[in-house]
Amino acid sequence: MGRQPTSGYCQTCRKRRVKCDKARPCCGQCSVSGRRCGGYDLPLRMEVYGVHTGNNGARQLVRIPTASSKPPSAPTPELRLNHVREELEAAPAYFFATWNWAPFFRPLLLSAASDEFPEINKICFRAISQGYAGRSVGDGALQNKGRLLYGRVLSEVQLLLQEPAKPRLARLGFTMIMMEVYEFTINKVRGGSPPHHVGLTHILHHCGPETFQERRLLELYRCCRAMLICQALYRQSRCFLEDTPWKTVPWRHAHKTFEDRLADIMIHMPGIAEALAVPQNRPSSLDKIKTLSAALHEWRWDWHAANSACVRRVRDATASLNDAHLAPETPALVRHMLRTTLEFDTPRQALDILYYNAAIIYLAQLDAAARGQRYPYPELLTSADQRYIRRYVAADDGGGSGGNNSNPLLLPGQARFRCQAAAEAFTTLSCVTRLLATTPGMETVVTPSAIGIVYWVLRDQMQLLEEHLQLLLSRYAIFRDPERDFGGYFVKVGDGET
Repeated sequence: MGRQPTSGYCQTCRKRRVKCDKARPCCGQCSVSGRRCGGYDLPLRMEVYGVHTGNNGARQLVRIPTASSKPPSAPTPELRLNHVREELEAAPAYFFATWNWAPFFRPLLLSAASDEFPEINKICFRAISQGYAGRSVGDGALQNKGRLLYGRVLSEVQLLLQEPAKPRLARLGFTMIMMEVYEFTINKVRGGSPPHHVGLTHILHHCGPETFQERRLLELYRCCRAMLICQALYRQSRCFLEDTPWKTVPWRHAHKTFEDRLADIMIHMPGIAEALAVPQNRPSSLDKIKTLSAALHEWRWDWHAANSACVRRVRDATASLNDAHLAPETPALVRHMLRTTLEFDTPRQALDILYYNAAIIYLAQLDAAARGQRYPYPELLTSADQRYIRRYVAADDGGGSGGNNSNPLLLPGQARFRCQAAAEAFTTLSCVTRLLATTPGMETVVTPSAIGIVYWVLRDQMQLLEEHLQLLLSRYAIFRDPERDFGGYFVKVGDGET
């Protein structure tokens, strides 16, 4: 007699007692951890019984002990050690498989923990993965290992900050970013307020912009700049990186990418938000907002000329099933976000459009605040406005004339409302998540700021019913704890500062 296992896991994952992704012919968990997948052929578990005649003549089945039924002996020290090693080796795979933000930080973490950078980065990555795995599965010992490793990182960073050679000191920027990830992941610090941006700022100030002209250090500088823009948006305070030397000197020997040019625009937005806290600054702030909006439109046309053939709108395979369960009063824009996604050739292209739409939204909020409007700056759409949005959605979904199959993205002038920009940004998330989870190359760190800006439009400014909002947020794991991760990524100034 035997009992079939019900988990469907491969033999290796069942023995290790870890979650299996059930991929065939070899599961991804084994591939990531470097183990041989034992396959999915199910063993037969045998129990041997015999007929026993009792003193009263009654017959009954009794279990006959076999070698396999002996009580297990205490594990040897070698077996215990092997178990510990397996536990530690499995932590990174578990981290990448289960942390909701893992796809967005994966390329950066793997690159920063490579042999090109200090050993301290590898230790910090182990602290993150082991601390997360220990907390998630309730393993206090593994969680303590992560804490001890992080304590070691903090001690060594204090010593390394005395490094006199600027290029070597600059490489600690990656370590600081990884420490931010630890605080965000393990200590549950709010998305925009991990404490190590102060150390990162110290490193950049000490090294100066000329240090980051070498190719690899320029990539590092892009990551540092993205992190500090995120921090500045959260705090609504001016960032020193908007000064001209920090936007020019690192690129003396390199051409600026679309990512670089977009960051040059976004770096000015926190300073405008800070200035708006003083009512007398609002007229001059409106001029700056107009200048940045013009620069953003120019950027978008240039991006379109270079990349328009690299994006497609794809209808979700479950769209018809989803539509059948939607109430008739579900807004057209919500249906649009649920039934379609944008697909790009590269993760960088998808991130460009995500950040571009976040910048459009934030500038629109700054403009509303500068004109004295109160948060949440709701868009009070007229009947004509709603008809315009419905026509756009119908055409983009292929349900109307003039569809956008050749160019599914909004061009400057077509996005008249913040809700349109938020919808376009939202439909990039599927592609962004998938490509970042598989890309082997280096990508700039993806901070919570852009997604947070989009979240608050969905949450407060589109005036959606709660059921419609939850339909959207339930599509992506990054929205599991949005109030913690995205709190602060909206313009909080104006006559009705909150």
